[in-house]
Amino acid sequence: MFVIYSSHMNMPQATRPAEAAAAAAPSSPPGRRRIELTLWQWKLCGLLLLATALSYLDRQALSVVAPVVAGELNLDNEQLGRLLSAFFYAYAAMHIAVGWILDRYNIRYTYGLFVALWSCSQVLAGFARGFRELFLCRLLLGAFETAGQTGAARIIARTLPPQERAFANGLMMSGGSIGAMLAPVLMIFLANRYGWRFGFIVLGALGLLWASAWVWWFRPPAAVLQGTSNRATLSEADRIRVILRNPRFWACVAGAACTIPILHISAAWVPTYFVQEWGMKVSGALSGYLFLVYAGLDIGFIGGGAAVSWLISRGDSVARARVRIMWIAAALMMTAGLVPFAPAVGFAVAGIFLLNVGRACWGALFLAFNQDIAPGRVGLVAGVMGFLGSLMGALLVWLIGWITKTRGFDGPFWMIAVLVLAGTIPVATARWEDTKQEAPKNL
Repeated sequence: MFVIYSSHMNMPQATRPAEAAAAAAPSSPPGRRRIELTLWQWKLCGLLLLATALSYLDRQALSVVAPVVAGELNLDNEQLGRLLSAFFYAYAAMHIAVGWILDRYNIRYTYGLFVALWSCSQVLAGFARGFRELFLCRLLLGAFETAGQTGAARIIARTLPPQERAFANGLMMSGGSIGAMLAPVLMIFLANRYGWRFGFIVLGALGLLWASAWVWWFRPPAAVLQGTSNRATLSEADRIRVILRNPRFWACVAGAACTIPILHISAAWVPTYFVQEWGMKVSGALSGYLFLVYAGLDIGFIGGGAAVSWLISRGDSVARARVRIMWIAAALMMTAGLVPFAPAVGFAVAGIFLLNVGRACWGALFLAFNQDIAPGRVGLVAGVMGFLGSLMGALLVWLIGWITKTRGFDGPFWMIAVLVLAGTIPVATARWEDTKQEAPKNL
């Protein structure tokens, strides 16, 4: 059973981010797990969840109305694949640079600025008159959205203790599933009533409102805002040469290259899969199926972190609990290999639903491992992983467009099952028990 405690402090107290949270946290009764977040931290997680939801609304908008856009612009699947992959090429290319910026400068302003910039890109997409202009807008959207989860990962690492990060990461990342679930409902409604261009403009305007609220509200202690420009905030583990010699870093590199792309593939191609393989129309029925499929992400994001907390309450270490749940998540993702054998659309929905549950759970745990590698350079480490995952995602999204042009979707689903094993084995077998985990006291 989970007991959630929250303080009624509205503003955080000054503290050093490098102080260990474990010493400050009171012990929990056997069999009970306290998720100790202050009221301010719950509000922070809520805002990060909303930002993640908006980012997924923006990136999913084109996927949802892709058949409509393709018809209007006379695009085949190969061209549509290029348009969908444009986001991921830019998303990959900018990850390291954006991660460095987020680590180095005041996170309050940099994070808000990037949200505003990607929102402007989405608004501009609504005015695109052809393939080239829309392609450029998708490039800009991908470039600026790199700050989304990378920046959130840095903020969580600086404000929450290690034992709460998997839950907080999952809560933040659940915004992605919320955005993915809302995207088909909202975009199909707006596209049918006002046109897909108007839908893009509405989503961009929502992001601009969020950015304004963030800059107004987020005022943590100076120690949280300080970046790597202040060398006093860095430890030995934060040095680049130490990171590059860390075998856990390279285990995560393999995991990022193989398993992060699965989420990009699902987001980009699942709507088109249902239209082309099952003869569905871009209508309310499709939005209902997509809502169910992407609900799996929400369950995985929050459920994975909650399961880790439960195992910790039963006596597991933080690292062991994360690894055990990661293996379960991998098993769920392997159901992708059964989707080509689905005798009816309901079975296909169930298989993709389980795939998304597993991938979401896996992602929250993977991000928590990233945060442990170099506490002072979370943005850079997460940026490297995001770069590799997005680069592979862009290539695979394009490859699937080329494959499905003539051969259907069976091959891509079998490919996902292989990627699951290739990405999970290195991460789950790394020696995470040796990692020194530091974090701030509760704010």
